[in-house]
Amino acid sequence: MDLNLLKTFDVVMNTLSVNEAAETLGNTAPAVSHTLNRLRKQYQDPLFVRKGRGIVPTNFAIELHAEIQEPLNRLLNGAKSRQAFEPKTSKRTFRISSHKDLDLMVVPPLIAYRDENAPNVKLKADIEHLNEQDRQTDLRMRKVDLILATVPLEEHGYHNKLLFEQQLVVVCSKNHPRIKDSITQEQFFAEQHLLWQTQRMDKFIMDSLVKEKLPKRKEAYTTGSVCNSIVMAAQTDWLCVTGVWHAKMLSKMTPLTILPLPFEAHPLPVYMTWHNSQHSDTGHQWLKSMFEQVTNNLIDLKL
Repeated sequence: MDLNLLKTFDVVMNTLSVNEAAETLGNTAPAVSHTLNRLRKQYQDPLFVRKGRGIVPTNFAIELHAEIQEPLNRLLNGAKSRQAFEPKTSKRTFRISSHKDLDLMVVPPLIAYRDENAPNVKLKADIEHLNEQDRQTDLRMRKVDLILATVPLEEHGYHNKLLFEQQLVVVCSKNHPRIKDSITQEQFFAEQHLLWQTQRMDKFIMDSLVKEKLPKRKEAYTTGSVCNSIVMAAQTDWLCVTGVWHAKMLSKMTPLTILPLPFEAHPLPVYMTWHNSQHSDTGHQWLKSMFEQVTNNLIDLKL
C-alpha cells in the first residue's frame, strides 16, 4: 500500500471535499480523484458517495479511517519533524475547535498575527464540540489541532495550558428600574436571570465557579451564547452573569451597567488543549506559540 494513498484518503475524510483536499495537499482535484479510484479498487468499496453538492463517506470508509488514523499520524508526524516549519512560506491549514464567544476574543488578533508572520497559513475555527468524548476523538484523530475550552482534558495523552482568565461580572440594562450603581446579594437573587449554559462540568458557568453554595436563581431565559444573553439583558429587566471582556466589548454598542458579583467566585479560565502526538510537529509548536503571544494581553481580565 502506497502511504500517499492513505494520506490523501485521510485529508478527504477530514475535509469531505475533493477540491479542498487537493488544495490542502498542494495537488489537483483530478489527481485526488485518481488516488481515490485506486483505493476503491484496492478495497472494493466506493468509499465516498455524493450527497447534494458534497460527498459523504461510506460505513467502510469510516471504519477504515478509524483504523488507520493513529498509525498514519505517527508516520506523517515522524516525517514532518525532520522538516522545519517555515511560517513565511508555509501553506498549511490549522483547525481550531473553540466556541463562538471565545472566537470573538482570540480570532481577530490571531488573524492579525497570521497576516504579518505567516500570510499563506490558513486558520479554520469551524468545529465546536458539545462533549468531552468528541473533543478527545477529534484531537486524537487530528481532525483538529487545538481546542480552546473552559475545562482542561485530564485524560492521559492530552496536554493543557491555561491561556488566560477573566472575572465574572453582573450585567443589566442601563435603565434597569431597581439596579443602579451597585447590587447586593439579596437584590441579585430577587431579580429574573438570563442563564448562560455551557458544557462546563454539565453546569451553568456561574454555578461551577462560585466559592459557596448559593440560592437558585430565577430563570427567565437560558442560552448557550454569552453575547446573546448580554444583548437581551440590555433590552429587558433581566440580569446576566458574564465574563468581563464580553461585557465591556458589548457595552460599547449597547447601554449596559456592569457590576462586580455580590459574592465570591473563581475567574473563568480558558485552556488550550492538544494531543501528545503533536509534540514533534514544528508547525504545531509554532501554532501554540502564536496562541500564547496573542492572548498575552488577556491573561488577567478584571473590571
